[in-house]
Amino acid sequence: MIVIGGGHAGCEAAVAAARRGARVALLTTSLETIGQLSCNPAMGGVAKGTVIREIDALGGVMGRATDRATLQFRMLNRGKGPAVWAPRAQADRGLYRRAVRSELEQHAGLATVQGTAARLRLDAHGAVAGVETTEGRFFGARAVVITTGTFLNGRIHIGTGLSVSGGRAGEPATTTLADQFRELGLVTQRFKTGTPPRIDGRSVDYRALERQDSEIDDFDYSWSVFWPTPRRTDHGTRHPDQLPCWITYVESAAKQIVSDRLSESAMYGGAIGARGPRYCPSIEDKIVRFASAERHQLYLEPEGHDTHELYVNGLSTSLPVDAQLQLLHAIPGLERAHMTRAGYAIEYDFVPPTQLHPTLATRACAGLFLAGQINGTTGYEEAGAQGVVAGLNAAAHALALEPIVLGRDTSYIGVLVDDLVTRGVDEPYRLFTSRSEFRLTVRQDNALDRLYGIGARLGLYTGEERARAEARLADVAHATALAESTRVTPAQVDPVLLAAGERPLAHAMPLLEIARRQKVALRDLFDAAGVGADLQREAVLTTELELKYAGYLARERRAAARLQRMGDFALPETAPYDAMLTVSVEARQKLAVRRPSTLAQAASIPGVSPADLQNLILEVERWRRA
Repeated sequence: MIVIGGGHAGCEAAVAAARRGARVALLTTSLETIGQLSCNPAMGGVAKGTVIREIDALGGVMGRATDRATLQFRMLNRGKGPAVWAPRAQADRGLYRRAVRSELEQHAGLATVQGTAARLRLDAHGAVAGVETTEGRFFGARAVVITTGTFLNGRIHIGTGLSVSGGRAGEPATTTLADQFRELGLVTQRFKTGTPPRIDGRSVDYRALERQDSEIDDFDYSWSVFWPTPRRTDHGTRHPDQLPCWITYVESAAKQIVSDRLSESAMYGGAIGARGPRYCPSIEDKIVRFASAERHQLYLEPEGHDTHELYVNGLSTSLPVDAQLQLLHAIPGLERAHMTRAGYAIEYDFVPPTQLHPTLATRACAGLFLAGQINGTTGYEEAGAQGVVAGLNAAAHALALEPIVLGRDTSYIGVLVDDLVTRGVDEPYRLFTSRSEFRLTVRQDNALDRLYGIGARLGLYTGEERARAEARLADVAHATALAESTRVTPAQVDPVLLAAGERPLAHAMPLLEIARRQKVALRDLFDAAGVGADLQREAVLTTELELKYAGYLARERRAAARLQRMGDFALPETAPYDAMLTVSVEARQKLAVRRPSTLAQAASIPGVSPADLQNLILEVERWRRA
């Protein structure tokens, strides 16, 4: 099989396919930009951090590369309890890119090839047979995964006067594939996104800024670290030396500049008509939509250890270059900032994802899979998640194996894919915890526990990885058993309880009961009782959460079991929905377009009611008997 594109979706697709046993060629226009962090050099965050850990649990590279490149780390939501903690790491761009390429090259069945895809070659039945490149090469394949990101008919805009074809600054767009999509019957639409200017950190007045230091500790995204001798630095972790971020604000003077020159923005001057990501707005959008806000926060984020360049997070813009300079110089601390790169907006083609199966295979062409921003999403993590699903299923198609579909109850990856193929998108899709019905059971700390069984069944791990994973799962089981079997006295645990603001014990009692108190950590209780010293820290955290939220988790798992039963009820691809008269007209129309493969997917389509689902079961059973 062939993967077109060396971004986050492409790299994860290639590795997932290679782990499943396929021979893979990753075709990219530049080998040097494999794993490029095109926009923000940050990985993770709310929901997104959980996705990275899920990708990692299935053998992906994003978590491993981030661990080798982290230059600042924050655990978000620490004040809300560990069940909703969200890891976020700033990455060194250069280290991250090199780490990704190194991970790819560890797989003997995966080759990277520099070249530009020109066309898909199809067989006599209209199925994928390979890829032709603009350099005149041909690669035969049984399956192709396309992960072109913003490169598909991409066009870069700076102000209203500068508009050039490109998928990223300085790199050409892909146009011929877009033409072929239309020939295949795939509908395409346009979205836009943007990026902020970068500045030279040596020209910043840090005295006017708020400093934000790293919270780095022993956290790793990946459960399987390949480094033969983990390097311990001054701060006691395997990660590179840490760097601070800096906080400043767009205040009245800078807001006035944006307002005065708004008509010169590509977005507001009429050069761009496509819709952009609502949750990552440009500075122009912020000034217009939130006019009453006194100021807007910006983060100055380091790009790497080998450069002074800073990423101005929160200042995405398509204003002209001189307006961007004027704006920067009106921001506290940046009065003399040197702009190293201008911000810009980019429009690009995407394929509305309701044209895909839950495997991310296209309905229009057998053997063709799509992943990443081409499916209408935004974000590195969302792209990587789709890459895993597309890569595993493209390999299954090529090798005549069973496809894999992750459920909403198993992962945020399952939520993401199900949302895309059943609900579609009307703006660039971004994951949030609120999109999941199972966010207490689908957490960042238990990704391996949830997905290891699937990965092992698909043969995604080496022997060493299986051993490490099973040791982690054994530690969870051991921690649970210790909590249930250990009895503690007031003398042992009262100091821990009082320090946590909890009432002391009146008498000896099972450690399990004390661990359910919200303010006390299970690790501290184990230490006080003199047990569990050799258990992995994260295994203990997972056990603690399972004990503290046992009632809520049981309720979620009952709901997950109901969803699983609905998922087991298959809907035929050729079901005659138009003839199912007991189903509402709106539901019939939407079912006929979306063609869900299970009752659970039908249930997630807006406009399909519970009554429609009941009648749908009867209609499908009647049709099958006939």
